[in-house]
Amino acid sequence: MIRPLHPLIYFRRNPARVAPLVFVIMLAVMLVACVVTIVDSIRLTIYTLYGYNRYLTGLTPRNALDIPSDQVERIRKLPQLGALYPAHSYQVLIKTIFGKMPFPIFGLSPEGRQMLLERSHVRLIAGRMPREGQPEAAISDDVARNLKVPLGGVLANPNSLDDYTPVPIRLVGLLHGPVWLGITSKSEVDKTSPYSCIGYLAFAPNASPNAQRALDRAIERAVDHTQVRVWRFADLVHETESALSNLYLILNLAIGIIVFAIAFVCGLLANIYFSQRLPEVAMLAAIGYHRGFLLRRALGEVCLYCVCGWILGGLLTIGTLWVIRAVFLAPKGLLLDIFDPTAFMFTLPLPLTIALFALATIAFRLASLDPVSIIERR
Repeated sequence: MIRPLHPLIYFRRNPARVAPLVFVIMLAVMLVACVVTIVDSIRLTIYTLYGYNRYLTGLTPRNALDIPSDQVERIRKLPQLGALYPAHSYQVLIKTIFGKMPFPIFGLSPEGRQMLLERSHVRLIAGRMPREGQPEAAISDDVARNLKVPLGGVLANPNSLDDYTPVPIRLVGLLHGPVWLGITSKSEVDKTSPYSCIGYLAFAPNASPNAQRALDRAIERAVDHTQVRVWRFADLVHETESALSNLYLILNLAIGIIVFAIAFVCGLLANIYFSQRLPEVAMLAAIGYHRGFLLRRALGEVCLYCVCGWILGGLLTIGTLWVIRAVFLAPKGLLLDIFDPTAFMFTLPLPLTIALFALATIAFRLASLDPVSIIERR
């Protein structure tokens, strides 16, 4: 049985007064979480699009068309190296929330393609692997949806301004996994591409992330950086976070304004509802309940509607983002994480600030409360 002065009693007896506060908090949580999730989709897209870099170290020439043989020999002698495969690639542009991004279709030997798929935890789910020496490719299913290319269709066309391939490339296989990949035959790229720029993909002896990071560092120390560009996952993370830092600064400022505005509105509503209950509060004070108890009771009520608003706002956010992803983004191969933990972390200041602001206004009213004069006016 609930105690007569329990904060939950106010909820049960006054749903019409509680509902507006909960509704405002719920909408504010949904607004903040949706905005942060959409912004975070930029990071998610980059790490999915180029996430294969976690499992390999990329090498491309600098100031030349080929990596010098002496630099390749330095890498081959590293004890941290497991396998080194030459790579010659095509590129297509895919559409993302923030514009078009280049997507590489790696031209590798059959052994290199198998290693790349195994290390990236990507598998073939439809069709077949490209044949050696043929203008064929297999790409991730999300990329195929993004490009609107069916299995068996032309993936890249030399007539398209978004494709960098000298011959039509046919899609013969669909891949699926935590990262996006595109693979084709290296001998085909060597035969048709006018660019003789050959790079390498370096793999650690085993699939351990620590082993791959050790290989990253070893290659970074071994090569001449005027002749070789080293592509490491750590560099990708650094560049992504650096590029997004200003965007998140603007986002933090916007969320700060939203939090202050919502907290001010909810504080005013809480103060209005508290003013309407002054006779009840005055009666409790007159019969001996001290102001500390009354303030704790008010805090309990405020916390209850903040928690309810945050939970309902979270559920509304998940439902809204699910609809956005299913209806608008997934058919286009665009990414959105509806359970993004960062988004929900950004909403935590909302209930906390609202509770503190509402409590401050109520505490100010309690400090000047004169129960006798209030009861006499009744």
